Amino acid sequence: MKTRFWFRLHSFTGIITGLLLFIICWSGTFAVLSNELDWLVTPEARVPSTQIVDWSAIETSIKQAYPDGKTPTFYAPLYPGSAAQVRIKLPEEELRVYTHPVDGRILDAGTWFNLQRFFRDFHRSLYFPTGWGTLFVSAFAVTLGVSLVAALAFYKRWWQRFFHLRMSNWRVFWSEFHKTAGLWSLWFIGIMVVTGGFYGFEVLRGMVGDGLFSYTGFRDSSARRLLSPEPHPGLPDLPLQRVLEIVQQARPDLKIRTIALRQTPNGGRFFDVRGQAGHLLVRNRANQLLIDSKTGDVLYNQRATDLPLYWRWTDTVDPLHFGNFGGFASKVIWFAFGLVLSGLILTGTWLHAHRLARDNGGRDRWPGTAAALVASLGVLGASGVAAVFTIRDTYGPAIDGAKQFPDPATGVVVVIALWVLLTLALIAAWTILLWHPHRVLGVKPTSASPQALHQE
Repeated sequence: MKTRFWFRLHSFTGIITGLLLFIICWSGTFAVLSNELDWLVTPEARVPSTQIVDWSAIETSIKQAYPDGKTPTFYAPLYPGSAAQVRIKLPEEELRVYTHPVDGRILDAGTWFNLQRFFRDFHRSLYFPTGWGTLFVSAFAVTLGVSLVAALAFYKRWWQRFFHLRMSNWRVFWSEFHKTAGLWSLWFIGIMVVTGGFYGFEVLRGMVGDGLFSYTGFRDSSARRLLSPEPHPGLPDLPLQRVLEIVQQARPDLKIRTIALRQTPNGGRFFDVRGQAGHLLVRNRANQLLIDSKTGDVLYNQRATDLPLYWRWTDTVDPLHFGNFGGFASKVIWFAFGLVLSGLILTGTWLHAHRLARDNGGRDRWPGTAAALVASLGVLGASGVAAVFTIRDTYGPAIDGAKQFPDPATGVVVVIALWVLLTLALIAAWTILLWHPHRVLGVKPTSASPQALHQE
């Protein structure tokens, strides 16, 4: 195919789907470092550096403070200077409890909603119903992939241009920056295309396929369904100290990251212990130990190396997509390239607007540009409304049977407000730039033919 076709395809996908694609990439970039942002703005999340975690002391504090709490999940500190966290369900709401990892004392408690939940939920589904929302977001991995392939097809000898950067004027500079930054981001964009597309495949498999979503479990959505433990209503749950002894005997190699008390459909209860065991690029779920909470029997012992290839891949997608496999260092790299990817979308729009302003006074837009812009703004508006109701219904307390909006930490509110304001400003700039490019950029139109825009 001719170079002109590939350039037009690259330009078309970028302009028609670019605004929503930018919002998805922009929110995902902040989702990468959302835990670290929470640590910065939440004083209770910070403790003196330590490598010790006394799970039993934490459990004792939680039981004393919340005797009515159900099915708690214990989270190991993310970093040596981080507090341990407990997710606990109360009759009226779900709490996030910060505890000192050494002595187990409670530092603070509040809504489960924080920056990590805000950015992850928004990036995953734009706050639309999770299945359809995830499928919608995942579709933009396809447009990103099309734009990537088209760019490589029209950019001649691109493999020789990694250090090719001209700076004769601002337009040339931004054009060269767009190309060069894109080349250096090829690996990152490829990862986002593959992993983002896979999230959509998972949803489709659940909706119209065999319905399988995990390798093992006690539900029909598991490829390997386990026998549920007996309820044993007269027996108490084992203390965490005993659970840790069982884990040490069965999996001395397991570095525990989470301990969750869960319940099966038949009422049986079990401890789900997850963590890392030296395997490359897997989330905590790949290494798990399921223990009967009443008898202490090991119901299932899984290593990442035991997983079939497909299910191993499902536990690799998250670390690749969010870059959390190498701790803070890999997250910073993913955050930086996320900013670059977001910048590529913005600079591509600016270059397109410059051509619009120069050629034919901005009248030679792509067919459907206005409709796509209006549709994108409509989707984002609906997303904002959905966010308000979803955050309230998912994370807010129930008072007199009515859900209320959660009350997150002040720092969380400030960061969300600043991010939303900055995002709205970028959306407004995008809209004005495409609608009145010659007025915004101050570029006088030339006498170029109506086809000039699409031939450059």
